[in-house]
Amino acid sequence: MEPLDPDRIDPDDDDDDDEAPPQFYLTTFIPKAAWYDLSADEATAFLQNRVAQLNEAFVEDDEGVIWAYRYHVMERSRELDAVVLLWMITSDEALETLESTLRRSDVNRYFDWSVIGGPQNNAPQDILGAFLGTLVPQTSGDET
Repeated sequence: MEPLDPDRIDPDDDDDDDEAPPQFYLTTFIPKAAWYDLSADEATAFLQNRVAQLNEAFVEDDEGVIWAYRYHVMERSRELDAVVLLWMITSDEALETLESTLRRSDVNRYFDWSVIGGPQNNAPQDILGAFLGTLVPQTSGDET
């Protein structure tokens, strides 16, 4: 293989090498009691609206959820299904929309959630404690 000749390089060549690499985010959603108070139609409409909002922001074909997993968990005294989604984000618009969706009051009314990912691991330091707190029954401080 011969070295590149600098005189033959076109500076206006739109090469994909200049694009930032995709960022990956792992989100976990654990339904709250309010989620189970919704009717099937209300829950379906809520999810359809949130998915539509996110899909509008995915400007690249390969953006969005690239892996999903549903699992069963005991949360305090009740059983429920939680969902983990792996997102691939390549645009600022998609990232901003995902962040604003997670901050919505209705999302926070229905779900506990956590996020891990980004260009570096930017998860809060207490994410493990927060996640374990949803799985492990809390005990009162009176016990000895």
